[in-house]
Amino acid sequence: KFSSLSHCILPNNSLNDTTKRKELAIIKTSLYLFDFIFITAVGLFIFKTVQQNSEMKKKVQYFLLCHHLLCCSLFSCFGVAYNTIRALAVESPKIVFWIIFGVQVAIGEGVLITLTLMTLNRCFAVCWPFRYISLVHTVKHKVMICVWIITMFKSMCLLLIEGKDKSPEDMFEVVPSCSIVLDGLFARTMGIILILFLGAIIIVSYCLLCREGKHAGHFNSSNNKARKTIIIHGLHLSLLLFPPLIIIAVKRPSENFILNLTAFVVFSFAQCFSPVVYGLRNKELQTKLFNRQRIMSRVILGKCRHSFLPP
Repeated sequence: KFSSLSHCILPNNSLNDTTKRKELAIIKTSLYLFDFIFITAVGLFIFKTVQQNSEMKKKVQYFLLCHHLLCCSLFSCFGVAYNTIRALAVESPKIVFWIIFGVQVAIGEGVLITLTLMTLNRCFAVCWPFRYISLVHTVKHKVMICVWIITMFKSMCLLLIEGKDKSPEDMFEVVPSCSIVLDGLFARTMGIILILFLGAIIIVSYCLLCREGKHAGHFNSSNNKARKTIIIHGLHLSLLLFPPLIIIAVKRPSENFILNLTAFVVFSFAQCFSPVVYGLRNKELQTKLFNRQRIMSRVILGKCRHSFLPP
């Protein structure tokens, strides 16, 4: 009797899990697409502004900002691809799901690592200004190359560990959808450790920044902008770090649908605001963007006047 009862219950539970998984994939696809369009549009505008200004090209903060926005854009792009395949139940080999998700995870780690590097860069610039130029400017390209290599290599190793018990026939089996990738205990533990480690570095860096700012008198009662910037950055970083922890800790998203969806929506909007928090709020970048926009408007206006002139 118990056996027959379990056979009746399992198909219903499986169907319910599949429905929730599909709904979650559709919502994720929509949010990833919105993030990709917004971040790419604003990122291209910032990237062109930095590239056309020789002084800004030399500054490490804009070098890291451009790489961070590139990671955000690529992360959203692969998120659209992966969740679209799952939402539409496109029949593909399992290894295709694994590769797409593995690359997305590697780029997602790049998003958090570049944020950490941006915080460290500001910390070194403020706390150790005399060593900053000689140290940071000489290693910036090497550090970014190492970040891309390490994240991709780590993701590949996790995929190999996850798939060690699977046969080649199983990996190349054509299926309409695939179970959650990198859902093993080891992969989730490594993800949580990485986020906690990066979070600890960010917290220590901002503590050093606040201490140095107090000693220099930047956080006095008349300087509201400095305190406001610290609060905005702290809130944004919290919304970027805590939701992934929740998503990774939840083993079966279909059983915690609301929690998983809420965490993802918060993370998605926090990532979408990265170009605004670290780019458009920057006073120097605002000035350059305004001047560039004003020059472009004059050029367009001049072309329009020229086209309406009689021959």
